[in-house]
Amino acid sequence: MREVEKAAAKSGAPFLAADKPLGETRIRWSQAFDALTRVAALEDALSSARSVPGQDEAFRRLKAERDALRRAIKTGEIWEDSTGS
Repeated sequence: MREVEKAAAKSGAPFLAADKPLGETRIRWSQAFDALTRVAALEDALSSARSVPGQDEAFRRLKAERDALRRAIKTGEIWEDSTGS
């Protein structure tokens, strides 16, 4: 929960705005939670892929996806194609 709040504050998350309708706020909060859950899953997958020989390409793909998602969260890009804009 703290990670969602921290990322939301850094990226200007729309669900923090008091003037937004409750339905949109819920959608945006869920989107943030899903993104951070995905980052955690990618971290776990990266840890597993590191220890498996011959998984260099899979490791690179996972790392690229994780890094792109982290950037999107940090910059607020994850809010750009959301519904309810």
